[in-house]
Amino acid sequence: MPFSARPGAAGDARAFTAAFLADVTDPLVVADAVLLVSELVGNALRHGSEPGALVLVRAAGRLRIEVSDASPRPPLPRRPRGPDEAGGLGLFLLSRLALRWGWRPSGPGKTVWCDVRLPAG
Repeated sequence: MPFSARPGAAGDARAFTAAFLADVTDPLVVADAVLLVSELVGNALRHGSEPGALVLVRAAGRLRIEVSDASPRPPLPRRPRGPDEAGGLGLFLLSRLALRWGWRPSGPGKTVWCDVRLPAG
């Protein structure tokens, strides 16, 4: 799913993810995946360059989430800030909710990816 810096882009990515996982019976797994997509797309829009793309792949009990942007700068985890300050939670959430995550160069930019456990069945 391509995306650009326009109002509603992150919401579209969340809706796309929820629809992709419509048959998953565990609502917490779907909520985690939707949250991670929102954070990754938000980071790509905030810190990356256009255009961006979201790719979702299901395989062997897991969901692979990939978000690409045109910036070659690697993601830099930051220490979460205080409750009254914005920022710093995206990669922290990723490290807590995903089975694993990473990034790789992709064309002129990069792709940040993570794996989420999917329930059997």
